[in-house]
Amino acid sequence: MPLRLMFCLTSAALAAPDATQFLPPADVQLSGWLGHRLTTNARERLLKVDEDAVLSGYRRRPGSHPWIGEHVGKFLHATTLAWANSGDPELKAKIDRVAKALIACQEEDGYLGTYSRETRWTQTGATGWDVWSHKYCLFGLLTWWQYTKDAAALDCCRKAGDLLVRTFGPGAGQLNLMERSTHVGMASSSVLQPMVMLYRATGDRRYLDWCRYVVDAWETAPGGPRIVSTLLAGKGVNQTANGKAYEMMSCLTGAVDLSRALRDDGKPEESDRLLAACRHAWDDIAAKRLYITGGTSCDEHFRADGDLPNTGNVSETCAVVTLEQLSLELFRLAPEARYMDVLEQS
Repeated sequence: MPLRLMFCLTSAALAAPDATQFLPPADVQLSGWLGHRLTTNARERLLKVDEDAVLSGYRRRPGSHPWIGEHVGKFLHATTLAWANSGDPELKAKIDRVAKALIACQEEDGYLGTYSRETRWTQTGATGWDVWSHKYCLFGLLTWWQYTKDAAALDCCRKAGDLLVRTFGPGAGQLNLMERSTHVGMASSSVLQPMVMLYRATGDRRYLDWCRYVVDAWETAPGGPRIVSTLLAGKGVNQTANGKAYEMMSCLTGAVDLSRALRDDGKPEESDRLLAACRHAWDDIAAKRLYITGGTSCDEHFRADGDLPNTGNVSETCAVVTLEQLSLELFRLAPEARYMDVLEQS
């Protein structure tokens, strides 16, 4: 089944403002080579993931390395979608166990990271990935909630979101999110998209306002990456912040989703500005920084125009997946073949 058939075009007469919508996973049946790969991944990879390994950083804080907290959220996100597609009861049982175990690790104040209390939110030693771990926990648990309506999962996400809103911001006593992050603020501020998801799931405007704070902090806070202004000035992604591909595209994917939320909230100028920056970034990547394999980045960074080495650490997998996510988000707003061409190539 061609990938493009996983979407349905939206009539202008319908209430949904996006040009395309995702079909429910259960309505998509893949056969042939791609279907075989999907089934094999679910049975031989996802079902065999070591549950203790992905939960270890939460059960035994601090974790063994600074970004160990990302793995459980990625697992929950991927496996929930695989289960929603196949209905496999073994997958569901595994997700149930992992989600409940993760929720049980949340601290009373909402903290859902893997650092010790004294190094939480800091740049001390090998830290700086604390908000990043919350990002992936939110992704995973909100996806699980979307397909199961598990109240405990949404409650856990609310508590984590509330902690982020209390901790980071421009107010007295709050921390600057850009300074509590690696890669010029981009790692921590890539929590943007799951916070937009949390806003949609709850209708709580505090989360939307906080997302607007994040985008504003990119431009105004000390140490901010200046993502939107740099891209709108016509510069390439290699000239934006420190050029770190994965984190930047993750921020951009969140910015596309936020632009949709702002549009729906009656803020077209803010929405259009964000979307214009994201489209420029995507155009720049597709034209100047894409390998023939569909990969992007070398040594995890965007390089000069057309500089695509064939040796070394070429095409970080995380960057490729995030380019696919960015392409999908842009395609949802404008069903242009170029977005799907790059996605299929990747």
